[in-house]
Amino acid sequence: MTKLKDAIRDGKEVKGVHPRSFHFWKLTVGTRGQGMTEYILIVVLIAVAALVTVKMFGGKIKGLFQKSADTIESGTKGAFDGK
Repeated sequence: MTKLKDAIRDGKEVKGVHPRSFHFWKLTVGTRGQGMTEYILIVVLIAVAALVTVKMFGGKIKGLFQKSADTIESGTKGAFDGK
């Protein structure tokens, strides 16, 4: 099988191989690392999207949590003083 791939990669004719099969193999020979590259690109895009989202909405989200914490704190004053 390796000899067939080498011949296809080098553009040589292969005896006994149908031209359509030859064309298919020629297309697939150069795609060895394609799957891993696609996954890496997807991970990078997700990371960039997450960073942009945090940068854009980080202050607003922090403000919402702070407001919630202040509301909870003011609503529980004296509740746990042991009275």
